[in-house]
Amino acid sequence: MTPASRPLARIGGTFAAAVLIAAAATGCGSDDDSASAEEQFCAAGETLQADITGLVSVDLIAGGLDALTEQFEAVQQDVADLRAAGADVAEEELTALDDSVEALSESISGLGDDISAANAASVGAAIGDVESAASAVVDVLSNTCS
Repeated sequence: MTPASRPLARIGGTFAAAVLIAAAATGCGSDDDSASAEEQFCAAGETLQADITGLVSVDLIAGGLDALTEQFEAVQQDVADLRAAGADVAEEELTALDDSVEALSESISGLGDDISAANAASVGAAIGDVESAASAVVDVLSNTCS
């Protein structure tokens, strides 16, 4: 090997090593993808728990409709994330949660600009239904994500 060809040999060796590393990483990709999907599902469940706590804790009088809407939208996103990450794991429970979230959406829409005791009570009952349905989802998650 001549001194002029040594840099080429180093580059060739480096390239070969990079190709081998890339091939090994690609071969392991399917295992990482399935673990990643489970991690995403479990993370979405943890976020759902936190956002349900936030939804239940909203003070409609102090925070107003904006605070309620913000927490509600977070729960809606959590349900979408759970569905995207693994809906078949808790299909029945997620369907019940979807239904209760839709009912809450209708109750929130019914509030309008005038929050009365009657429509606030309706929203409170709908939030309780969402909390109950979310609890069933969390029960399934606790078995799946242990």
